Amino acid sequence: MAHRRRSERWILGAAALFLLNGCTDNDTTTLEGRYMFTLDTDGRFQLFVQDTYTGTSYRYLQDLYYELPDDYEVESYVVQLSEDTTFFNEGSSSEGFEEFPFHLPNQRVEIEVVAENLPVVTERETPVTNDSRLLPVVEAESITTSPYTSEDFLEVHTPVEDNHYMLFLFDESFNREYLNILQEFASQIGERYDTYLDVIYHQPEYFETYMDIDEKPSFLLLDDSGEALRTADWQEVIDWFQQETAVSFPREGDRAWYDVLYE
Repeated sequence: MAHRRRSERWILGAAALFLLNGCTDNDTTTLEGRYMFTLDTDGRFQLFVQDTYTGTSYRYLQDLYYELPDDYEVESYVVQLSEDTTFFNEGSSSEGFEEFPFHLPNQRVEIEVVAENLPVVTERETPVTNDSRLLPVVEAESITTSPYTSEDFLEVHTPVEDNHYMLFLFDESFNREYLNILQEFASQIGERYDTYLDVIYHQPEYFETYMDIDEKPSFLLLDDSGEALRTADWQEVIDWFQQETAVSFPREGDRAWYDVLYE
């Protein structure tokens, strides 16, 4: 049922996109989507527009189990820059950048390209977020970026499926040995408990910049509905996860977890 709803949203979205982004008299087309990641040192990057799994929302899926719908389709492009490509800030008519302006996934971008027969929708067997091979290539005449927001940060990391969780640790003093145990634990619990977890460590400054948080340390838990818990108390994270999933976290300093996880 969920995949059917996503497919319906995809059909409507694709129709709207085609009407809004049709070619002009100069065969210039506007592509609106999300910056994903840079592909090489020449500045080529991947643009996500939409697919039949997450709709128009680009999601990080790398370490979480996923089940794509039948006949998975996607609109995504490799964007080629040139010496003539110009960069603009949203709402500005003047050039706003002299160099590549992207650094964070899911930033909103609007790209003017000279191309015909767009949009291009393709069927794939793997998520486009994990595989950029054989995507159509478009050359950018201009790129307009929107400011990166906390909503962009949360959206790209929000899991798609039930029983999927993302845990961010923004704590400079977090025990690195314990972090390794937690990440190994996260890699195993899917098979054992049908619960999927990705544990990611970031410097606190990264969190503060985009989440408007100055409490240290900070821990952030996301489930498929978005932000589930934000706290500076690690015990709250442990308690929340156990109550939500009936799965207990490893205990810091408990050497027995080595035998359990690395046997």
